[in-house]
Amino acid sequence: MRISALVFSVCLLAVSAIACGSAGRPAASSLETPAMALSTSSAGLFLDANSNLQLPSEPHISRWRLVKIDFSQLLDESGQAKKVKEFTINLFPDTVYTGVVTQTEEMGDGSTWVGYLKDVEYSELSMVYTSGVYIGHFASPMGVYEVTFVKDDLYRVIQIDQQQLPGGEG
Repeated sequence: MRISALVFSVCLLAVSAIACGSAGRPAASSLETPAMALSTSSAGLFLDANSNLQLPSEPHISRWRLVKIDFSQLLDESGQAKKVKEFTINLFPDTVYTGVVTQTEEMGDGSTWVGYLKDVEYSELSMVYTSGVYIGHFASPMGVYEVTFVKDDLYRVIQIDQQQLPGGEG
């Protein structure tokens, strides 16, 4: 089973988030109220950020967008992980999946969710929320996507151009 590789990936994502100096909790405004969650949850986990922030482009990124996260879909009022079964992952307007969570774990001051993309063979998802920062990895034969912290309550969704990575030439 690929669980050990997946656990490694989740740990790597968590360490990356912490290493980026992102130790503060998101502003209270980024934690959607239950009423807002009702109106936004059907739209997906990621909310348009409406930000003019410019970020450098990197060769391995084929496209990106800035988002905010509807944390009410993942966390309860006390900040603990919800035992979600399925949720909408709206990475880009043309890239929307249903995430199926097979495992949720509380760890210290954070949580992890592990699973796959519904109806997508050989897919996986892993998400970590720790020290107030979220990071996500979504992979399938159709593409690899990551969501990383930028600043305040902004996150960047990227699609990775795997041909630009070492070993991806062929």
